Amino acid sequence: MEAPEAEPRVMPEAGMFAVADQITVAVHDLALVLKDEGKVAEAVRLVEGAQKRAGV
Repeated sequence: MEAPEAEPRVMPEAGMFAVADQITVAVHDLALVLKDEGKVAEAVRLVEGAQKRAGV
């Protein structure tokens, strides 16, 4: 959402003990970006689209 024209950043694989830290950082970054309801709705639409493309 910050740079839609850029390639998505890949979260590194650092083992199962680092997963919580990775999720915490990702959610913190997301919270900084989603400042209003319009941004939240846009994020939800993007996630729903990704789920459909992934067949989940």
